[in-house]
Amino acid sequence: MFGLSYMSPLVVIATFGAIAVKTGGAVATAYIVATLAMLATAASYGFMASRNPVAGSAYTYASKVFGPATGFLVGWVLLLDYFFIPMVICLLTATSLSTLDPDVPFWVWVVVVSAMSTLINVLGIKLTDRVNLIIMVIQLVMVAMLGYLCVVAILHVPGAELASVKPIMNEHTSWGMIMAGAAVACYSFLGFDAISTLSEETVDPRRSIPRAIFIATLLGGAIFIISTYLLMVAHPSLTFESIDTAAYEIVGQVGGETFKTVFTVVVAIAFFAAGLCAHASASRLLLVMGRDDMIPAKPFGYISPRFKTPVVNIVLVGLVMLAAMKFDISTSTAFINFGAFTAFFAVNAAVIALLTRNSAERKGRLALMIVAIFGAAFCGSLFLSLDRLALELGLSWFAIGIVYLLTKTLVLKRPLPRLANDV
Repeated sequence: MFGLSYMSPLVVIATFGAIAVKTGGAVATAYIVATLAMLATAASYGFMASRNPVAGSAYTYASKVFGPATGFLVGWVLLLDYFFIPMVICLLTATSLSTLDPDVPFWVWVVVVSAMSTLINVLGIKLTDRVNLIIMVIQLVMVAMLGYLCVVAILHVPGAELASVKPIMNEHTSWGMIMAGAAVACYSFLGFDAISTLSEETVDPRRSIPRAIFIATLLGGAIFIISTYLLMVAHPSLTFESIDTAAYEIVGQVGGETFKTVFTVVVAIAFFAAGLCAHASASRLLLVMGRDDMIPAKPFGYISPRFKTPVVNIVLVGLVMLAAMKFDISTSTAFINFGAFTAFFAVNAAVIALLTRNSAERKGRLALMIVAIFGAAFCGSLFLSLDRLALELGLSWFAIGIVYLLTKTLVLKRPLPRLANDV
């Protein structure tokens, strides 16, 4: 439930239009490909989590297998992820709210969402398991209702067929287009790997964490595939008023304006709740890294005596969220995917390296080796599908990390900075 809640099943609504256009309508295939790749990566995460039941996730796994320098660089690239995730969620939330009242300028919604998230995080908030469960249940109910309404709408259209191959493959698509769509579709899965960060707080983590990671990924993929298939069959055209709000148009088409309004409010609440978590996580990561002197302790290591929260970091992340005014969903998710693909590739590569080096570990794990190779190859190939701007930003950030690492360690003559989660 934690993994599903972090992934947020309704996120498929936000990226539907972008993936539909990129794939020429073969949205379901893009999600099938993404699901297979993420399941392979989930298996690798599960294996590494069973060996290292600590909260470090990709940071720790890369450090353990490849050494602290590689672990640092994996963590450095993921810093970009942590900065952009709150911004993207702000963009998704503002997009949802803008469909309720198109007369309100989009930038107003961005500012409101950013300001509310910043204020709540500064004052301090705990999203309890019960609140997350309620939000999760509401999301699943809305997904089920949308699926039902799509089926009803399809069956009432003369000549329409519920079983259609167009969302899978059609004359307007190609494998290259599907891969480009899969790169965006992978954004929907971000969060399954976060389950591994609960290793130190889980009963029997060596067994429970791998199972939870795989099951959450499988369920999330099933929801995404079925939802996008039904949406595409209900609206086979690629003509939308706006790519970013394409799915909302279909929701109104199959369920009417009242259902669309309720659905949009639920989506906005789900996104905002996820945004609060992402905002808090990003600010805490900066805090820990500041305390470890991996980045300057001032101001990143500062905690407000009054609110007991890292106010400077929270405000900084809130300001980054305002960049949502300048980006579209496709490009923004590509920024995040650069960091995510780096971590996913690193974990798959760690499994391959570990099994290759250790004959005892390799025995009886040929299937895992093949799965990890597939996961690494797919995650590596997805870099080719990223937007040019995302590649330039990601590679530039990576280069800065190398320069920072060399400067910090006097060209590796001093001990490397200690990652926040490294053990």
